[in-house]
Amino acid sequence: MTTAAPSRTHPSGRPWRVALLLPDAHMHILRLGSFRRSMREAPLTLTTLAALGPEELDIDWTLADELVENVPLDGEFDLVGISLMTGTATRGYELADHFHRRGLPVVLGGIHPTLLPDEAKHHADAIVIGMAELTWPQLLRDFAAGQLQRCYDQNDVDPDGLESIGLIPTPRFDLQRRCRYNIPSTVMATRGCMHACEFCTVKSIWKGFLRRPVEHIIRDIEQAPGKLLAFNDVSLLDDPAFATEFLKRMIPMKRIWGGLSTLAVAENDEMLDLLQASGCRYLLIGFESVSQSALAGIRKGFNRQEDYARAIEKLHAHNISVQGCFVLGLDGDDESVFERTVQRVNELNIDIPRYSIFTAYPGTPVFAKLKAQGRILSERWEDYDTMHVTVQPSHMSPQDLFDGFKWAYRETFRMPHILRRMRGNYWQSLANLVGNINYHRFARRLEKDPRFACYNSVADSQGATP
Repeated sequence: MTTAAPSRTHPSGRPWRVALLLPDAHMHILRLGSFRRSMREAPLTLTTLAALGPEELDIDWTLADELVENVPLDGEFDLVGISLMTGTATRGYELADHFHRRGLPVVLGGIHPTLLPDEAKHHADAIVIGMAELTWPQLLRDFAAGQLQRCYDQNDVDPDGLESIGLIPTPRFDLQRRCRYNIPSTVMATRGCMHACEFCTVKSIWKGFLRRPVEHIIRDIEQAPGKLLAFNDVSLLDDPAFATEFLKRMIPMKRIWGGLSTLAVAENDEMLDLLQASGCRYLLIGFESVSQSALAGIRKGFNRQEDYARAIEKLHAHNISVQGCFVLGLDGDDESVFERTVQRVNELNIDIPRYSIFTAYPGTPVFAKLKAQGRILSERWEDYDTMHVTVQPSHMSPQDLFDGFKWAYRETFRMPHILRRMRGNYWQSLANLVGNINYHRFARRLEKDPRFACYNSVADSQGATP
């Protein structure tokens, strides 16, 4: 990488104007006229990238998450950075091409450019591959020195991520529109995962499992505004010794929080006590399937469906609500999977259920396998939102899968089922009710929104009917 000295300010003497954008992910959103509010936690991407700006550069940041606000298409910027997931790549490329037509340099980064860098290069002046703690600050220095490179790859400077994990800054919470998110304060404690579920992209991005210094985690929590926060880790509690250390530090902070976990947490009574004492009020758990053979088929056999009920009982006993996620359309699933899953969800008294359609992401081994089998139905990235059918199911038609997915949402979030899920104290019942009403609204959207008129955009373009 270049070592040229950057200019602190723009040649005109003003600060550098840098826009950081997230394209619309079309996820769970509340719309009240022109106002949009995400029903989930705030993403960390943009606020962390802004926090990584080198101190020697004077930068005026503009952050825009298109899910909840309009992108300033006519903004006056010196540099535009866009972070892409696969499901937002199509829209992200549209935004990149728009700013290119205006003569503005564009940088692309995130999961999708990391998985498919050669594709992303066609829409960018520079791409960032992998994590950004070392590469993004250098990119900004190079840009300010007039020597922007085409590619900034973490593998060239920190392939194992061991240096990067200690360089994650406290996010720029001050730049975030807090009123636009159900949980506006988000913190990260770990990177990577100890497991290797077949459908997940995590192992394709982060090979190992890394832990941030506990002092850094506590620093971020202390600086996060408000009482409520979320951890965005995919493997937050899988290292009990590490989790115990930072959870004990959280107890006197009196925060209310939630995050992701595996079912294994319910086997550790000491951890459950500590979660409750530290303020944990909900956990998102990937149950994935009610079939043990289907779990084994996606390398998630460590989930044992016979343990589901006992695990949920123990979490409820510690005043922790469960958001349970299930994947429909796995190999082995036939048309009976929808009714079986909904029935099991109701029996288990999962507080906030959630369904997704099995999706194989490009750049992963499972995608390569299924493509070799001729089972990839769409490579239009806007279909890769886990709400459209991109893989030919093994025991039903794509339309059957899509119809069953919509039926499962509609049936699960009927008002009688929602009311039977209310449990716990007043505030927890209210939070669970809000979550269920959100998915009730989403079930209605699945029936009315033209975006979900067909099982994917390829079928729609060929005139298929739902």
